[in-house]
Order: sequence, then C-alpha cells, then structure tokens
Amino acid sequence: MNIRIKILLVCIILNGSQHICAQAQTRAGFLPSINYNHQINKMYEVNFKLESRHFVFDDNTSQSSNFKYKYSLSDVSALVGRKVGLNSKVVLGILTRIEPDAVSYRTIQQFIFQTKIENFRVAHRIATDQTFSSTESTVYRLRYRLSAEIPLSGIKVDVKEFYFKFNTEALNSIQDNEYGLELRVVPNIGYVINERHKIELGLGNRFASFLDNQTRFTSWISINWYLKSSN
Repeated sequence: MNIRIKILLVCIILNGSQHICAQAQTRAGFLPSINYNHQINKMYEVNFKLESRHFVFDDNTSQSSNFKYKYSLSDVSALVGRKVGLNSKVVLGILTRIEPDAVSYRTIQQFIFQTKIENFRVAHRIATDQTFSSTESTVYRLRYRLSAEIPLSGIKVDVKEFYFKFNTEALNSIQDNEYGLELRVVPNIGYVINERHKIELGLGNRFASFLDNQTRFTSWISINWYLKSSN
C-alpha cells in the first residue's frame, strides 16, 4: 500500500466521523493519557495508565452555554499481562475512577491476540469488566475491539516515523437488567520518538443509545503518550 492510498484512507475515516457528528446530540472534549509499560520477563508485563476527561462543548445545554469547560473524571489503572502463545496474552487488572463527587472501581479481564496482513499489524481484544460503586448498581460489560496499525512510510514502523492506527470497538453493558450499546471509532496519527517513547494524536468518537432511537455522540481529542521501560 503506497503513501497516497494510506493518506486517503485516513482522510475518508476522519471525514466520515465528522459527518456523523453533525447529525447527533454532541459533546466534545479532551482526553489526555499516559501509558507506562514494563516488561517483567519473557512471560509477564505490567501496564499503568492515567487518563482524564475534560468537556468543552455540550449541545444539550442552552445555546448560550454550549462551549463551557467542565472536568469530568480521571481513571487510574494497573494491568498485568501474561503471554499464552506466540501472538496472544491474557490480561487482568483493576481501574479506579475518580469523579468530583464519587469514586468507583472496575475489575478487568482481557484476551488479546495479534495477526499481520501484509504491512498491517492487526490486534483483536475481547474483554469483560465489572464496575462497582457505592451509589449505583454494578455494571457488567462485554466488549470487542479491532485495531489496525499501518506504517506511513516503509513496511514497518521505525524510530522517527509516523504511523496510522485505527480502533473500532463494540461495547455491550447491563445494569439493573437494562441493556446498553456503544460503538467507538478512534483514528490516530502516531509518531515514534525513540525506542522508549511514542505519542499519538487522534479523534475518539463514541456513539451510544442506538436502541432508544436517540443517538448520542461524544468526541474526544485524544493525546496519548506511551512510555516503556528500558529493559
């Protein structure tokens, strides 16, 4: 796949996301995160992540106050992964969600396996999680994510090179016997700074509540910094 086709693919995805955004109730904001990954040995690795949400737009409010900054929440998570095959691993972890007026906890279970199609690196993630709170009933979720990483020059992503990463995820949830569905589409442009650091900038789009015929759309400008240990 040549560079022109890759750039065209990025433009089509971004344009499609903006078209859907214009036809739904919309909220928008910033979603910065820091990921630290440490390889313990050939079998085990740990990941620590800090992420926070900040709203700057909400068209469900009066027109005079659509643009207004509001801090939403912060997530702190710790995950432990173990290889179970050449290109697969199981992951267990816990997440703490800190909101202005509440704290909740989430247990996480994941199975991840990777494949390669030409110069595409494709990853599949099947996950379940359970969110516990003193103020709400437990939320149970089942999710599937498909990710593709495409180098924008050459046949693989090297240091000081850009890449395109596309994630799409279907998320099912149950709380008090009520079913919810959310679809996430996240195109990212990444840059490998060196062997330990890379950064990604993208547009995280979330479409929710299809079943009640009232689509709600949330868009995040995501800024992700990835750091891994030197060993």
